[in-house]
Amino acid sequence: MGTGKFSGSSSSVRWRLAVVAAAITLVPLAGCVPDVALTSFPTAVSGTVVSVAAPDSIGPLRMRGEELVDAAGRVVLLHGVNSVNKSAPFISLLADGSLGPADRAWIVGNGFNAVRLGVSYAALMPTAGTIDESYLDQVVAVVDALSADGLWVQLDFHQDVFSGMPVWATPPEAVDLSADPPQLLSFIGWAAAYTSPKSLRQWDSLLAAEPVVNGRSVVSYLGDAAAALAGRVADRDHVIGIELLNEPFSGSAFLRCIVNGCGDVETQLVDRYAEMTTAIRAAAPEMPIWEEPFAPTGYVAPASLPQRAVPAAADGAQVGVAWHLYCNDTDGGKVEQAPPATILFCQQRLAGGFSNGAALSRSLNAPRLLNEFGASENPLDATLVTRLADEQLVSWMYWHLKPGVVGLDSPLPDAVESQIVRPYPQATAGTPRSLSFAPATGRMDYRFTPDTSIVAPTSIVIPGRQYPNGYDVVVSHGSVASAPQSGRLAIVPDASGADVSVTVTRR
Repeated sequence: MGTGKFSGSSSSVRWRLAVVAAAITLVPLAGCVPDVALTSFPTAVSGTVVSVAAPDSIGPLRMRGEELVDAAGRVVLLHGVNSVNKSAPFISLLADGSLGPADRAWIVGNGFNAVRLGVSYAALMPTAGTIDESYLDQVVAVVDALSADGLWVQLDFHQDVFSGMPVWATPPEAVDLSADPPQLLSFIGWAAAYTSPKSLRQWDSLLAAEPVVNGRSVVSYLGDAAAALAGRVADRDHVIGIELLNEPFSGSAFLRCIVNGCGDVETQLVDRYAEMTTAIRAAAPEMPIWEEPFAPTGYVAPASLPQRAVPAAADGAQVGVAWHLYCNDTDGGKVEQAPPATILFCQQRLAGGFSNGAALSRSLNAPRLLNEFGASENPLDATLVTRLADEQLVSWMYWHLKPGVVGLDSPLPDAVESQIVRPYPQATAGTPRSLSFAPATGRMDYRFTPDTSIVAPTSIVIPGRQYPNGYDVVVSHGSVASAPQSGRLAIVPDASGADVSVTVTRR
């Protein structure tokens, strides 16, 4: 991901391996080009105001098979943003331009219900075996502020090209190795450094659990660090879990992994995950865990990961799958219509990524969370990804938080924001069936099968920026229980037991 606090995408984004990808998959240039017309927010003319409502988040959030379920028993869909600070103090600040009051108001006011909050192993355990308690205090303060606003929080141990990992995590023989990638891969950008001699040795050592400090492996120490964090937030109902490692890399096996797969190296990865999970569960027995496959997941993601037994929570494994997808103009671009060939290429690639994400979810019987995508001034990725996510009812987190508030110079273009700011069911009292939203017209259609044993209503967020003149709603086999023009539409089913259909239209 980029080097700035608020700009740039994660490491998979810069993996511009177009040559390798083209060798693996032939992109059909025939057929219908998806409609990705540029959109913007509509203009207010009537003065009707849709109220802002806090997210409907009744914690704790638990994993039930491939679903996320709140304490009321409702199926939860996440729409969130990333907030990752890669420079000191390595945690987003509770000040405007980071995660201050205006930033959090922007998040809630635009209908998001979750934040992926970056944390740092290097800051948490600067010396092997020693926890920086003051850093933990800062992390907990941010978690509490987000929770007070009703936001779900995923804690992401972030790294890029081993940056964000402690200095002591580099094996001694790798310290003086070159950090420069092969010249032939320089076109990739900064993330080509993953293929440098130094990086390959770092990742090979980590994956193989080689002794690095005092006869212990890097992961054995990182497990202790993650456990310390887990113990501090174990009683926070809005923490939806710990992501063990952002975009792990397969080391010297990377090319084999991309071209032919590498089950042996994936086995090493899940073995390391299991070690860390065991440490976390000793400190926080109910803490959910999120695992990522190897980067670059924007191009290739395995359709399965080996399973490892881990200490179970009271209601099962509580281990979910996180993965990332990028395609067009990452860390750059501008608001313009993408050419047909690019649209078709990205449609195929992103659809393939969703397919692999679904396969991962099924193979592990675990929820999937697309917790990075976008990172472009061009709206193509945001348009295609949010459309696919609606179709498959997939939770997501946009990269990166760029609210248009004082203190931040580069808010997202309307053409991008109008794709990610959208109505969606935050909590469904039953089984979600179908969801669609058309940013150009403002029409949202949602259908679900009600579960009458759940007392809480189904909640659909209605962002006012998409409905500046208000909205109309039609419900079949149910009724609206919320106030007129509420930013959170509450739906209750009738006694028929039939599927409930909700249509929201822009006035």
